[in-house]
Amino acid sequence: MSTAPDQAALKRGNVLWLMAAMGFVIAPHAERLPLWVSATCLGVAVWRGLIAWHGRKMPHGLFVAGLAIATAAGTWLSYSRLYGRDASSTLLILMLCLKLLEMRSRRDALLTIFLGFFLVFTNFLYSQTVLMGAYMLVCVWIFMATLVGFNRVGTEATFRERALPAGRIILQAIPLMLVVFILFPRVSTPLWRLPQEGTTGRTGLSESVSPGDLNKLIQSEHVAFRADFKGPIPKNDRLYWRGPVMMDFDGRTWTMSPFPGILTMRTAGIEAKGDEIDYVVTLEPHGKTWMFALDMPLILPSDGFLQSDYQIRSGAPINALRRYEMRSALSYVARRELSPEARRRYTTLPLDSNPRATRFARQLRTNNATDRALINAALLLFNQQFIYTLEPPVLGRSPVDEFLFDTKRGFCEHYASAFVYLMRAAGIPARVVLGYQGGEINTVGNYLIVRQADAHAWAEVWLEGEGWVRTDPTAAVSPDRIERGMDLALGPVGVLPNLIAADKFGLLRQVRYTWDAFNNQWNQWVVGYNTDRQAYFLKGLGIDSTDWRKLAMWLLFGGLAASGLVGAFLLLKRNPAVKDPALLAYEKFVRQMAAVGVRREAHEGPVDFLHRIEREHSDLAAGARRVTDLYIAVRYATHGAIAKSDPRIDQLRAAVANIRNA
Repeated sequence: MSTAPDQAALKRGNVLWLMAAMGFVIAPHAERLPLWVSATCLGVAVWRGLIAWHGRKMPHGLFVAGLAIATAAGTWLSYSRLYGRDASSTLLILMLCLKLLEMRSRRDALLTIFLGFFLVFTNFLYSQTVLMGAYMLVCVWIFMATLVGFNRVGTEATFRERALPAGRIILQAIPLMLVVFILFPRVSTPLWRLPQEGTTGRTGLSESVSPGDLNKLIQSEHVAFRADFKGPIPKNDRLYWRGPVMMDFDGRTWTMSPFPGILTMRTAGIEAKGDEIDYVVTLEPHGKTWMFALDMPLILPSDGFLQSDYQIRSGAPINALRRYEMRSALSYVARRELSPEARRRYTTLPLDSNPRATRFARQLRTNNATDRALINAALLLFNQQFIYTLEPPVLGRSPVDEFLFDTKRGFCEHYASAFVYLMRAAGIPARVVLGYQGGEINTVGNYLIVRQADAHAWAEVWLEGEGWVRTDPTAAVSPDRIERGMDLALGPVGVLPNLIAADKFGLLRQVRYTWDAFNNQWNQWVVGYNTDRQAYFLKGLGIDSTDWRKLAMWLLFGGLAASGLVGAFLLLKRNPAVKDPALLAYEKFVRQMAAVGVRREAHEGPVDFLHRIEREHSDLAAGARRVTDLYIAVRYATHGAIAKSDPRIDQLRAAVANIRNA
């Protein structure tokens, strides 16, 4: 079998198109790849480009094999393994680049293109945003255009001859893609699990908190989660989104309990007082296991569980967008009774830690007869003598002492930490709660956006007969922070918030809300299209998604219907009687010949038919030859589609008219 067509396919333009397609799809990985990987890919691209441009010899196979072994070893040294999301993606990128150095035939090129489609998929392991989806669609289009070019026989395809067929192929695939996306059965867990190196999102909150931790997040505009309420959105000062709860203190840092108990909603001891709030949380990936809910949750997500400190946790790290329905009570009583062991744990402090604060707490206990009076006295102290600031002084070995008696300037974690310390030193069970407070209402979509800048720390104290009571010392120092939000309390922080604040007409804010609303719909219906979402959507269409056999039947029929519609459209579009003016004119000529007794047989081409006309009707031979020559010139000598404005079409029609007149 000759290899000439394969070798001819590796023309300079085709190779450069393939390299461009690979460059586009690798580009989003560049920021997370080791520097040596990017340098290797760039070096290979330049080398292969010079080979294609100047027609130089390809490197020896043994040399390429040595490079492959070296890059695999480098990947192992960089990631300590060859599997997992990061290592596997890096190895695929390197092997695909090295494939260019051994690409000697059309078959090798096609294999490289097909591997490129797999590389498109790897980008979605890191980001599933609208922009990433649109960018990857462009990458698929470039790969398809490259594939069209490699399948072109004869002359090298132009940009138009590559781009238009590739675009049409993608458009024709969209109906079938939608049917499969909507009807293919969803599963509650992924079909495969890859180790996650780092997180796929940003959380800002961790399993511990020290003075100065949370104020670093104030400039982060990244979204933590969105909440869509089924009724009116509560006021800002009622929006406390509960996250990690800190119990242990070493004198400087608060940490979570290593062995928290597990509760059910029946044993949680939460009594709702007043109205209950229903809402849906769309949580961004953050690599941890906690799930956020308004204080206090009354139900649990399908894949969540409740700890004894009322944290809602997931069974696995949240590395993908998570959507769950919640119900909370903003007024509640939580745990009327506290066991002696729990009371002891929530009043424990390290020995010889922050002695001035310990003495002050004992003085507060002496001067106040009740726990409620003691709490109010501490809050009054914060209100009268302290300053809420994003740039508090650095604290030393006794941070609570230095904050309370020296600096008196701090952020929310300073106040929560110092307040809980005072309560414990006074014998009142207390703990630090991390989470988010408030949020920004998107007026376009009428939902709440909670950003990392809304991160907050507050305190909980346990009071006899009242249970766990939220007490926020930050509210005593800066009520605006709780009631109106961070920007109104301290002013806009960051470039974008300042630009929005300076826009007197509110255009930037409206654009931002519109874009976020679009992203939210993408998250809800594309990224978050899970089992529950599919069941809800199909129920509206009258399809029972609980029976997989019925769902498979609908998927089969839907796929056939989509394919049939596309096929019918293509047949209609390619109908020569509708689209080909040259054929229309020639068929009119054939009918004229039949009228005078010369009928065209099914096996006769235009030239054979002309020869028979010349034999049987010599008087019409000249006109018939004119028609046939014009028809062949237009029909078979034209590359691509026949333009309606082609002057030869008018000449052909005139020649046919002359035959009729004769």
